[in-house]
Amino acid sequence: MKKHVLLFSVLLVVSLVYLFLLSSTESYGAEQYLIKFATVAPEGSTWMNHMRELDRKIREKSKGQVGFRIYAGGVAGDELDVLKKIRIGQIHAAGFSGVGFGQILPSVRVLDLPFLFRSYQEIDLVHKELQDLFAGQFREKGFEFLAWAEVGNVNLFSQSPIQKVADMARLKVWAWSGDPIAKETFSAMGTNPIPLAIADVTTALTTGMINTVYAPPLAALALQWNLYTKYMTSLPLAHSTGAVLLARSFSDKMPPELLTLLKEEFRRSMTALTFELREQTEESLGILEKSGVRILPLPGESDLKDFYKVHDQVAQALTGKVYSKELLDRVYRILKRPG
Repeated sequence: MKKHVLLFSVLLVVSLVYLFLLSSTESYGAEQYLIKFATVAPEGSTWMNHMRELDRKIREKSKGQVGFRIYAGGVAGDELDVLKKIRIGQIHAAGFSGVGFGQILPSVRVLDLPFLFRSYQEIDLVHKELQDLFAGQFREKGFEFLAWAEVGNVNLFSQSPIQKVADMARLKVWAWSGDPIAKETFSAMGTNPIPLAIADVTTALTTGMINTVYAPPLAALALQWNLYTKYMTSLPLAHSTGAVLLARSFSDKMPPELLTLLKEEFRRSMTALTFELREQTEESLGILEKSGVRILPLPGESDLKDFYKVHDQVAQALTGKVYSKELLDRVYRILKRPG
């Protein structure tokens, strides 16, 4: 008798699930625009939690016409690999940091200049003022700009304390391979950086090839670079700007109302993500200290001026190579800062 009851229960559950799926299909219709999206963010991260919720909302509001297939944790490769896959149609969209979208539109790297921003308010203001400009330029390059995506303030992590520019000269500093901003910045600070891919950084730290790295605090914890360094410099080296881009070969096929929905929902989601990441960054400082990393105070006024001089030197050196003087001057005007 019990077996019959169990069998009946199983059949009832299966039938209910079938009816639910059938009703969902009838309500929404077949999925027409499935966006293959790549990110290096791992499953379970704040980034991915927002992406999963965004996928749910867009499917619901588009009545199932738009959705994502997400390749998380870098399974689609690093940013340059993903860019190649987008260009041949294997991937449709991705979240990029400066190194990735700098391959598409180098001038955006003006936002990654060292010691440019002094507050989150300045960052948000510049992003808002320049969004339409960059969106139009990305469109000309074959990409639809969906939203800014926070990466965060980048700090120096080192084996020896860094409280003045001169402290850099004696350190073995990593620079992301192929990044002109990092190379120029560390050269201006008096050191010859060692270019490596991110995947090689941990090994280089353990072997002593390098003893100084840079990353947002959350990323340093995720990558466990804090286990190989003793100090974090409070003064942000730079703010790492990210953006989510969609191939125009895909977006041009979408009805305008669906593309508008996609952009609106993406910008809401990324704004919420930005606030959450900034709160988590504050929390991460306590975790870093508990792990043994000493967080150094801000440099004194004289030393602070020396760091800002590094900005001036790098900004001048890259003008005309990475971005125009007109764009740099526009950033300074927004910040109400002399060029």
